[in-house]
Amino acid sequence: MELLSEKEINHIIQQLGYTKALQWSVNNFTDHLIGYLGEHLTLTVEVESGATKIVLKFFIKCIPRFDVYLAEYLKETSFFNKEYVMLSSLFKHYNKGSQKWRPSVLLVKEDLFVFEDVTQLGYKMPHNRDTFTLEQVIAFVETIAIFHAQSYVYEEKKSKELRRPYRIWEDYCDYLQEPAKGKCWRNAGRDAVIEFLKVYSKYKEYPNFLQNIEEAITKVFEKASFLMRPHPVYRNVVVHRDLWTNNILFKNTDHGKCHALIVDFQTVLYAPPMIDLSSFIYFTTTRNFREKYLTDIIDLYYSTLSKELKKLSIDVDKIMDRDSLEKCYEENVAFGITQAAIIVPITVMDSRMREKIFSDPETAYRVNEVSRSSEILEMAKTDEVYLTRVSELLDEIVERYMFDTKTNCNYISSVNNA
Repeated sequence: MELLSEKEINHIIQQLGYTKALQWSVNNFTDHLIGYLGEHLTLTVEVESGATKIVLKFFIKCIPRFDVYLAEYLKETSFFNKEYVMLSSLFKHYNKGSQKWRPSVLLVKEDLFVFEDVTQLGYKMPHNRDTFTLEQVIAFVETIAIFHAQSYVYEEKKSKELRRPYRIWEDYCDYLQEPAKGKCWRNAGRDAVIEFLKVYSKYKEYPNFLQNIEEAITKVFEKASFLMRPHPVYRNVVVHRDLWTNNILFKNTDHGKCHALIVDFQTVLYAPPMIDLSSFIYFTTTRNFREKYLTDIIDLYYSTLSKELKKLSIDVDKIMDRDSLEKCYEENVAFGITQAAIIVPITVMDSRMREKIFSDPETAYRVNEVSRSSEILEMAKTDEVYLTRVSELLDEIVERYMFDTKTNCNYISSVNNA
């Protein structure tokens, strides 16, 4: 089956100023797993430039051609379709922003997208087991604030055109909510958190820990699910929701500054912007880092958002003032920490274990929809770095929502008000 026609290949290169493709090929982008919700390929095209021939490279993301389970899963969850609608419709109305926030898209089909290959420009994906440096966090926060600003800009522009308040939810609600199929994945992640804490939590000897752990964790996860909906008070934006290491790329610019790009918009929602900031922080930083820099991070986000909106004569404080932004962040910590609790135990696995899990359709199905507890417990048993990273994250849930660890006092009833 031909992935791309000659007409489509020429359409891609003509956007870059070239006339006709001489020849082209499609190959695997890498031998390693770089994402879970699609197949990733490289398109190589030879073109003429004056009297010389040059080679262009592009990045392809498509519905898996050979993994029947994953292809069906993407169709059932509509994850791929979410990104298709964002790229083919909504994002076309967004401003480019003061700096680039995602790779350029050159061709959009329902089952295939072609992007510029930003690795050719020097962007690199951070290692999945590394936490981010302060420089990387600053670069990301600026980029995500610029991305979020485009939702506000679009809504304000449409509101003026329609002469009434307009919200993106009106036209895109079908694509900006959690699919029903996603509940199984979240439940499997929640159950793995519970089983991990029973075995490895440093608080497992506390009074009533084992009796109450399932109820406490379940309530926190229920709270997080509620936070994925549009908020009735705060202004909502299109949030990415899946900002782990493989969906962020970094490059050091000629001026020595780090710049970040965001990729993969398959799990977008319409929700408060702090959904993204809270989950990113828990995905990619240590607890010490969060405690030291959180206020600075929120200040930077607010400042960047303000500058982006001011260029288009929009007052940031009419969208969300600094105090409301911090309050919004605190309210969404339950989402950020639980989202990280689901994803980090998978993403920081040794690459060999992840390849083993997701290369087998039967194992991938079980891990996604039934149970991933055995894989996570086994990894913790054999990998000290993994155990330390996951334990720090999951024990913070215990400290925040289950026990007053300073007094040994059980306050599980307060989870409802987390």
